[in-house]
Amino acid sequence: MIASRPVSYTIDGDEIRLDIALVEIDELLFHEETISRILDGLMEEIERAGILKSPVIVGRESLVVLDGMHRVEALRNLGCRLICVCLVDYTSPGIRVDRWCRVVSSPIAIEDFFSRFGDLGEISRTVGSPSGGASLLLMLEEGCYEMAAHGEEVISAFATVTSIESWLRKKGHAIRYETERDAAKMLERREVGFVLCPPAIEKRHVLETVKSGQVFPPKATRHIVPARPFGVDIPLDLLRDDMISVEEANRRLSKMLEAKSLRRVPPDYRWGSRRYEEAVYLFE
Repeated sequence: MIASRPVSYTIDGDEIRLDIALVEIDELLFHEETISRILDGLMEEIERAGILKSPVIVGRESLVVLDGMHRVEALRNLGCRLICVCLVDYTSPGIRVDRWCRVVSSPIAIEDFFSRFGDLGEISRTVGSPSGGASLLLMLEEGCYEMAAHGEEVISAFATVTSIESWLRKKGHAIRYETERDAAKMLERREVGFVLCPPAIEKRHVLETVKSGQVFPPKATRHIVPARPFGVDIPLDLLRDDMISVEEANRRLSKMLEAKSLRRVPPDYRWGSRRYEEAVYLFE
């Protein structure tokens, strides 16, 4: 039963409970595909470091991976049986689902979209945010456009996102993934020429997709939690141990974490190349 799952360390703060635990890696469920290029680089990085630096964020009841799918797949490929997770209550109103915007440096003319994607959905000029659901937002230097892709299911609309990404790459554009806030600022400063905001995804879409056995394309969701832990630094040898029980592995992790100090860092902390809008708890 999930209720009796061993937990190594609990952090209560920022109106959320963070349960850090080791679980069998095959228990976790994906709602997004991974990107081979990112996965290969991450595997090399983790193998070189010899540790897992931060837990994967997972829904406590569903065991759906909310953030860290590439880490899960990397550890699986590296022969790990266990993985460190941070279990959270996915029903908590403090957990939100945002989106990763697709950004390219060069300007794109809206006429190109009309000629290439006009048959996939209606494209209209808009002011402010899109209406939600299966709508996409195209942010260009000349203004914003809403594209109501055919199909009422959000996952169906992401097929259009995938088509647009493929089209952009064939035209020689490199695609970056940025938060909606950062992408809008970059466009305003003319640091980028085009931004594609995918359809809005709700928590129910995530759970329904997993239940149906489907997955969204990569970088479909951006889960924001009130706080998250970093710096657990778990040796890969422990995660690869085929003989140790989950209970004993958690006891060992508990001793490791109890020996560290814990420091809360306010929102907007940058860990590596990513900035986090939530608070961070650092094990040091």
